[in-house]
Amino acid sequence: MNHPTTLATDYASGALSKDTPEEWERLRLLQEWGDPDTRTALGAVGLGRDWHCLEIGAGAGSVARWIADRCPDGSVVAVDIDTRYLGAEGRDERRPHLQWRAGDIRALDFAPGSLDLVHSRLTFCHLPEREELVARAVRWLKPGGWLVLGDPMCMPAEFSAHAPVRRFFGALERGWKAQGSDMTGWATTIPALLARAGLRDIDVLSRINLLGGKGPYGALAAANLRQEGAYLVAAGLLDQDDVDAVTALCEEPDFTDIRSITVYAWGRKEES
Repeated sequence: MNHPTTLATDYASGALSKDTPEEWERLRLLQEWGDPDTRTALGAVGLGRDWHCLEIGAGAGSVARWIADRCPDGSVVAVDIDTRYLGAEGRDERRPHLQWRAGDIRALDFAPGSLDLVHSRLTFCHLPEREELVARAVRWLKPGGWLVLGDPMCMPAEFSAHAPVRRFFGALERGWKAQGSDMTGWATTIPALLARAGLRDIDVLSRINLLGGKGPYGALAAANLRQEGAYLVAAGLLDQDDVDAVTALCEEPDFTDIRSITVYAWGRKEES
């Protein structure tokens, strides 16, 4: 196996780049799996019709559209580094109060105390400045506003009972780490970080995700394996035989492996 001296450090050019031909289908499967829990978490904070909201890492836009439909008298700004699956940059024709904005959230800023809701799903884990961005998001909130974050807590590869899983996800862990992502420990710290940032009424929703499952997560996991596997082989982190082995294992009818726990946490900024 060839071991590279450098790896892509930009998420936009990594395993889940939107330049990958299969990315649209993967995002569709992600929405099918993730949207029900995301809507539960957002529903828990009680969206107001006139709320001004920010969606960070909008992906293919299903969550931003759902929020916009519940805040018809407010506004929603949906930010992503690449908006090709959201439509042309600008406003949604069916939802004039929904705006797509291309950009890196680390380079954008919003007026202090201007937002009722900041939401992000499966994005902060990929940002090396994630803790700083939590503090910034809290500053953007109005008194009484809510910050809602959802990210995965992936099981360390070494914990798996299956050798192909250990090889594949061990390589993936190295790839994520090289680009500044934290897919293991970060999610467990979110509730404490929200409290440290001064938020109150903190609550958590979690879901265990099984590799080899037959439901929406199983379909998403299969798409992730194909896309991430191709990236790992191209980066010299894994052999194709290792990708084929974990793919075959996941197709066995009696295979299962706890691969991650999705953690959603939310908190409210105190009233002045």
